Amino acid sequence: MDELGVYVLICDRAGYGDSDPNRNSMVKSEALDIQELADQLQLGPKFYVIGVSLGTYAIWSCLKYIPHRHVHGFCFFRP
Repeated sequence: MDELGVYVLICDRAGYGDSDPNRNSMVKSEALDIQELADQLQLGPKFYVIGVSLGTYAIWSCLKYIPHRHVHGFCFFRP
């Protein structure tokens, strides 16, 4: 994957997995958190997002709240 310049990042929603709970977290704040992570990692303006189960909310929020980031692709999975 290094040859292709592909990075796989996995993050949990606030309060799930090993992440700290955030009572102020909303769907919009998830998109802004993803945007900030992409900026900190210097991923550039285009990236793919994949959501599984509750992660699909984060994908929807990216499409709705940060469309200017030109989310290059998306995928929803529901078990």
